Amino acid sequence: MEKTDEFQNRYLEHQERKKELLTAFKGVEKTDYSLLEKTVIKEVMMNRRSQRIFNKEPIDKEIMGWLYKAIELAPTSCNRQAVYVVETNPILAEHFLVGGKKWINNANKVLLLFADKAAYKSPNEKGYMPYLDAGFVGENIYLMAEVLNVGCCFVNPNIREENKSAFQERYGDDYFCGAIALGNTYTKPNELSKSPAKVLQK
Repeated sequence: MEKTDEFQNRYLEHQERKKELLTAFKGVEKTDYSLLEKTVIKEVMMNRRSQRIFNKEPIDKEIMGWLYKAIELAPTSCNRQAVYVVETNPILAEHFLVGGKKWINNANKVLLLFADKAAYKSPNEKGYMPYLDAGFVGENIYLMAEVLNVGCCFVNPNIREENKSAFQERYGDDYFCGAIALGNTYTKPNELSKSPAKVLQK
């Protein structure tokens, strides 16, 4: 019998739960959120934006704990929970990341998002599913950072060609899905910094 790993075990458990729900589902009472709670989450989502200007104040350990909890709570495909973060030096991040040039070195912390290659078995999903999973993790970080008044910005996973081997030697060869720069800011952005809401079309 083929040995399963932790990701495959979670995947199989997820499939079993789905089967049980489909065969015996009788309805589950949803959480009844108050108008205040609904308004708050809407405001958080409306105010969330990328910030690339940071001051030198360190991020409190308790706040970092909340951000890591947001990572733990992010949804992942089939509950595989394969995305993990590696905290790295902002100066190193600027050295490696194409999208971090001339600004990311001022961040207080940089979290590199990786997806464990062992979690993605199907050749058909390897080119996109790790990055989708990491995207949900990134969005959870964004929303929690907004609540905690921490500046936050996603950086794409492009590594300078001449640095790719050094990056892999330092961080391994799992799927690199991007980075999140974090830091305290001088002030809250004004209305002019807000991106317009997207228009949903049929």
